[in-house]
Amino acid sequence: VVSTQSTGGNLAGEQQQQQRKRKAPPPARATLGAATNLDLRPREIIVKNCENAEELHEHFSKFGPCSILPSGVGVVIGFSKRRDAEMAFVKGRMVEDQELEIEWNTPEDVQGSTQVPVEPIR
Repeated sequence: VVSTQSTGGNLAGEQQQQQRKRKAPPPARATLGAATNLDLRPREIIVKNCENAEELHEHFSKFGPCSILPSGVGVVIGFSKRRDAEMAFVKGRMVEDQELEIEWNTPEDVQGSTQVPVEPIR
């Protein structure tokens, strides 16, 4: 015969176990209009010691889709994703036997470069 009575200590322990099993749902994700983190870091790099746009496009396109814009200070390479630009900045410094001089493109470097739509060189 199984007893259906519980002692006070066991009942409290069972309730605690049930509460642990029923966790609160995760908080809702931010929706449009809600506060979000906006990444305003540049997605463009400047190569200052190589003017061959076709060669640079071929080299940097392996890091992600990119556009090439020759400028007065070098060649601006724009990426659609910041992560692609970071990978190119870190791992794209060597083309054959030449070390590229790469810097982040900031508004002071090339005026309006982020506003100029550039079709990728194919």
